Amino acid sequence: MAIGQRDVIRRAVPLNERLFRLEGGENVPVLLGAKCPSCGHCFFPSRVLCASCGFGGLEPLALSGTGRVWTYTVAHQAPPGAIVQPPYVIAQVELPERVLVHSLVTGCAAEDVRIGMDVEIAPIKVREDDEGRDVMAFAFRPLSRYHEAEG
Repeated sequence: MAIGQRDVIRRAVPLNERLFRLEGGENVPVLLGAKCPSCGHCFFPSRVLCASCGFGGLEPLALSGTGRVWTYTVAHQAPPGAIVQPPYVIAQVELPERVLVHSLVTGCAAEDVRIGMDVEIAPIKVREDDEGRDVMAFAFRPLSRYHEAEG
């Protein structure tokens, strides 16, 4: 593989490789969780011991990229270094695996977010690193009409 081709493939990197990886040409985030082979509970972020039954040796699990807003709040002030400007929405998104993920909700006005709203994971550029790659975080946005038509 030529150096130029490698640069294109490595153009984006996850902000935290322990939480998610990026897939496909659109750098779709895939959350990295864990599942207990003993009791079946799933966790995010990934962990070694099951918080439900105490079993050790949980299995890695790529979590679903869609979910529903379980609860949320609208922040009207941003902490230093925030990647968004107020007002912004911080939500607990429940995934089909019965995991709650703390995340920003983007792609709509804060007043349009509702409990039970269907959402999908989306990449957010945080900054560019020293090698010129986009450093990406994840957020959730309202489920696109394209995906709604498929489901």
